[in-house]
Amino acid sequence: MRRATYAVALGALCLAAMPVLAAPLVTSDSDCPSAGEVAAHLAGLWSGASPASVAAHVRVEVGQMTVELVSEGEPAASRSLPTEPDCESRAQAAALVIAAWLDTVTADPLGLAVPVAIPPAVPTVPQVPAPVVEMSLAPLPRLLLDLGAFASGDARGAGAGLSGEAAWLRLAGRFGLSAGLWFPLPREMSVGQGTARWWRPVLALALRVPLTQGSWILDGGVGPAFGLLVVAGSGFDQNHTDVASSWGATAGLRLAHRSRSKWAYWAELRGLLWPAAQNIRNDVSGSAPRLAALPRIEAQLGLGFSFAIF
Repeated sequence: MRRATYAVALGALCLAAMPVLAAPLVTSDSDCPSAGEVAAHLAGLWSGASPASVAAHVRVEVGQMTVELVSEGEPAASRSLPTEPDCESRAQAAALVIAAWLDTVTADPLGLAVPVAIPPAVPTVPQVPAPVVEMSLAPLPRLLLDLGAFASGDARGAGAGLSGEAAWLRLAGRFGLSAGLWFPLPREMSVGQGTARWWRPVLALALRVPLTQGSWILDGGVGPAFGLLVVAGSGFDQNHTDVASSWGATAGLRLAHRSRSKWAYWAELRGLLWPAAQNIRNDVSGSAPRLAALPRIEAQLGLGFSFAIF
């Protein structure tokens, strides 16, 4: 009976001495690749012999992807890779780097477990000594400020103006929100015996979503627009000034080029639609009033730059 007790105690001691094996914790600050995609690829590569304290973080920046690896008792390490065009290739590359690194971490200091090698049919990334780094996991920029200039065209001719915008990226998944102010230059049109000078600054909100990723980013946006129409007459018997509001909609496409810095340059093509008709009227005594319709559809081509706040 005493020998059986010793055997049970010895078995419990051996089990307590064995390291806890668990799948490494994978996180990502991007949805291309997401943490789930990387973990799915890693499941077919991981030998199962890594310590439970292993954590891997994937950080996607403009033009490159960085895999950061941390394990208890080991110095933090990172590996930078060029950004692949599709999310599947990025997830596979990140999983290969994590799997190759796990084979170099001592997962069984007592020699109680036999590690399983990565299947030879799967291509492995050559192991390059990674520099020892200590860094915080900075997220991708979320708040951008834009400044630009634009040329416009409509049924009344051409115009130009300046614009400013603030954009909040990835508010809900890939979707973001932007708020912009557009200041066109005042324009003139003949109405009856005089001239009307009109100006319509615009406040626009847009729901934005990136259509591509990488150093060149194409994104689209659509949303409501509010215009404040200011009209001033000159050359009439009695000159008047009037102010009216306009509600409309805007949609556009923007192509931006981002470098490793916080600056980006972009070109944007957008359109404005004003559903309600608005006219400038000249009342002439003894005759019917004369009307001049304001344009209801406008196209704009803008150029500008963005700065990432954080």
